Amino acid sequence: MELGCCVSLEQLPALEAAGADYCELTVTRTVMGAADDAAFAGTREQLAAASVKPKAYNVFLPGDLRVVGPEVDRARLEEYARAAFARIGQLGGEIVVFGSGRARAVPEDFDRAAALDQLEDFLRWMPPIAAAHGVTIAIEPLRRAESNVFNSVRETAAFIRERQLPEAKLLADIYHMMEEDEPLDAIDECADLLVHTHAADSGRGAPGTGSYPLAEFFRRLRVNGYSGNCSIECNWADFPTEVGPSLAFLRETAREAGW
Repeated sequence: MELGCCVSLEQLPALEAAGADYCELTVTRTVMGAADDAAFAGTREQLAAASVKPKAYNVFLPGDLRVVGPEVDRARLEEYARAAFARIGQLGGEIVVFGSGRARAVPEDFDRAAALDQLEDFLRWMPPIAAAHGVTIAIEPLRRAESNVFNSVRETAAFIRERQLPEAKLLADIYHMMEEDEPLDAIDECADLLVHTHAADSGRGAPGTGSYPLAEFFRRLRVNGYSGNCSIECNWADFPTEVGPSLAFLRETAREAGW
């Protein structure tokens, strides 16, 4: 298992100095934030020269590009997805995290069954576009403070299976699991769908600063045959000074868990 970190382009030098295996960037800002192809070419050149490569991407959709509700614009969604995955493919991305809590949240006055059908539709047509560029979609369960659907690993796995969505995969984030009081044995039940993970510590602090059961998190991933990677996704007080010790802590924790 390789260890990376969710960062901005500005944080790449510090992440390189810390010795991360890879970086996880944002789609909305880093990939689609470039105004035109010329601006994106500059981003591509910067990443080509970096020692840590962008294997994963998060923040897939802007909040106003809705996946559910009465304002879904399928044509706009497809145009965005095709452009995003084409660029991610050029950058060598492997995983795109579908968190996007605002974009997927069910409006209060909208029928939930209809919303779930919309999510199913989105998760049928979108992954093949990603796969054409070598990218796998990982749905990220989010705590209820961030979205009102897909709030646990078990719920999300059940949706993938019940709706028979073979190209949609799953992410486990220990922060969201702890916030939702989801036991880590959910990993045992859903490991076959897991392709990516996120790590933080208590209160979404940097790994090594709290009391989350990260060793048990890693142990359950290992014994269940997990073959993906793990990105730190947390709140930093001082990224350049904290990221190195946090990566070192996770590496030692992974070793203790048998990796």
